[in-house]
Amino acid sequence: MPCEGEGVDTSDGSEARTRTRSGRQTLRFGLGIVIAAGAVWLVVSAAGGLGDAVAALRQTNPGWIAPAIAFEAVAYLLAAGRFRRLAGPDAELSLVEAAEITLVAHGLGLLAPAAPAEGIAFQYRELSHRGLDRRRIGLTIGFEQWFSTRVFYLVHAVNLLVIVATRDFPADTRWPILAAVLIFSLLASTAIAAARPRVAERIAMTIGALRFWRPRRSADDRRASGARLHGEAMAVVGPPRQRVRLMVLSVASLLADALCLWMLFFAVGIHDGLELALLSAGAAAAASSIPLLPGGLGAVEAAVPALLAWYGTPIATALSATLLYRAIGTFLPAAAGALSIPALRMSARSRQ
Repeated sequence: MPCEGEGVDTSDGSEARTRTRSGRQTLRFGLGIVIAAGAVWLVVSAAGGLGDAVAALRQTNPGWIAPAIAFEAVAYLLAAGRFRRLAGPDAELSLVEAAEITLVAHGLGLLAPAAPAEGIAFQYRELSHRGLDRRRIGLTIGFEQWFSTRVFYLVHAVNLLVIVATRDFPADTRWPILAAVLIFSLLASTAIAAARPRVAERIAMTIGALRFWRPRRSADDRRASGARLHGEAMAVVGPPRQRVRLMVLSVASLLADALCLWMLFFAVGIHDGLELALLSAGAAAAASSIPLLPGGLGAVEAAVPALLAWYGTPIATALSATLLYRAIGTFLPAAAGALSIPALRMSARSRQ
């Protein structure tokens, strides 16, 4: 047993834990690639083979590619604007730097083995280097997810009602209507609750009471902690006018991504409305979040063509649109994110 003040060498244990964690990530990544390859093979087989898919890609009208890339770039710029507003003036983020961080976190980070953890960690490091404290960073990243997630459900619930009202829906329409009403109710109730300090105080008191492994703080301390956290959270999102701007940026970013896919519909000869492109983009986003699959590889290539085929698009044509969308909406931002890392490092050195 070491004497008081004598150091303990924990390097071997740390290295072992690092190797174990790295091994798990590698295994997870490899398993995801195998699953993705199997899903792609199934879709290509359903499309009539790789030859039919390549033939459909060769018939692409290149005139629609540039607008698709432009809309995807706008989507990332709008998301960067939201991130910059949430980070606040203390972060001293230019729009270009915010866009670079967004490309790394949500572009390159989407394809990382443990996504989205790597992207969040990168955002944390960048904001930390700019002098923001841990709580402010956590609130910034948390509210970025808060706005993007809420807008995702809000826009797609509205779009679902539009599709039910204007198109032949290939299922019982009662369920999407009930789902939309439930989403609207949850969004409204959580927004009202989040604006009330008393709700934050009650949550803080409940969490403090459940943490039995630590000395329990008094009820007044827990209540004060909840009120303080709520005040800091409201300082991040700002007054109602600022929250409206954040919502508008989030909605516009989501719609710009859907417009990217819509342009690609025209490129491959799919003449459907924006509502179907928005529905397909939502399916792609949901499939991208499936565990084990980096960026939803394989799952997106299976889900989007299946959805489009449901509405009468040939599988080969639907797959060609999906592959183009993946190239522009997933791999191009990832490449831009990889190129942004050296630029951000140079910017960090210039601030020192």
